[in-house]
Amino acid sequence: MRQRIIRALTAALVAGNLFLPSVGNAEVQTYEGVGEYIMSDFETPDVAKQRAKLYAERAAQEQAGVYVKTYSRMENFKLIDDEIVTMTSGILKVLNVDYNLVPIEHGGIMYRATISASIDTDKVDEWLTQGVSERKSLIEKNRELQRQLDEQEKLIAQLKTKAQRSDNPSKDDALKAEFATADKIFMSNIKLEEGDRLNLVIADWAYEAAVKCWTEAIELNPNNFLAYESRGYYFHLGHVGRFDEAIADYTRAIELRPAVAENYFYRGETYMHVGEVQLAKRDFERALGLNPQMSAPLGELAYIYATNGDTRKAIEYANRALEYNERNWRAYYSRGLAFFALGDFETALADGKSALEWGCADAYQLIGDCYDKLGLRDEAEYNWELAKDPPAFG
Repeated sequence: MRQRIIRALTAALVAGNLFLPSVGNAEVQTYEGVGEYIMSDFETPDVAKQRAKLYAERAAQEQAGVYVKTYSRMENFKLIDDEIVTMTSGILKVLNVDYNLVPIEHGGIMYRATISASIDTDKVDEWLTQGVSERKSLIEKNRELQRQLDEQEKLIAQLKTKAQRSDNPSKDDALKAEFATADKIFMSNIKLEEGDRLNLVIADWAYEAAVKCWTEAIELNPNNFLAYESRGYYFHLGHVGRFDEAIADYTRAIELRPAVAENYFYRGETYMHVGEVQLAKRDFERALGLNPQMSAPLGELAYIYATNGDTRKAIEYANRALEYNERNWRAYYSRGLAFFALGDFETALADGKSALEWGCADAYQLIGDCYDKLGLRDEAEYNWELAKDPPAFG
């Protein structure tokens, strides 16, 4: 079971519809970044350090982005700038951080953070194997996070100016409260990013640490919809038996940001896990209403129709899903079920094999059933045995 969970989490960037092993030999590139931040009288050293570290990470990400751009071209992919920024932000691993206290003229304190960070090309490969819609979703999420961080920078600059103009800022309770609120929102986003990166580490301790970070992010800012989205995704994929928590997180994320198709899709997937097929169907349709080219909900609807005996719609939705992502295993598997029900065992077998190629362990049963109908008993029994205990993919 643990291997199945790990495989699912490794495929997190493809909306639950693709697992593809990395190609070639992995390389690790290391970078150094330096960031500085002048602390005001209203800020704590911990917050000032985190702001300096954020600037250091941005510096390292810019260096890493140059390498990612070159590497992606070698793999025959041309990425837009937003994709490169999103990718490097998500997969950059901070190895070490050093902080130095730097006195500045006319009083005041500046923190300087120096980080060493790395990027693993395996993670780049995972990004390059996603469908267009899934990459777009991650880009939008990163844009939103960066927008919030940029707004935070502007707000802090305004508050610092306000403090300088105050006759007696040390007694300005309203100003203190504004700084405290701004710091909480900033630290909430820092915890969000920390949790997202931990979630890419394949280890039990990292998953639990990621949940802790997302929970702290929500406690610091109960309106941090990105933290609900990240934690909900982990609950729905990472831990069997935590589906109720996933549904609650996605529901809250939808309340805070109702125009995000992915939240409806993932809540729909979670409803599928608990057997609420009609609720799942409704959410998949809502996701498509927001993003008609999103392959994942099309594949899930194809599965629902296939298992309900509506073979025409199953094939129609599977074809649409594969039009937008040719690696959507759910679509291949669902279409295979539909063709099997129609008695077209050769076509069903081909779809079963395609589903298996992209990581669908359930396809062993379908492949076995097809071989059986085609009179190939040995091949059928071989695949039925594999269906009982599927080998790990990748």
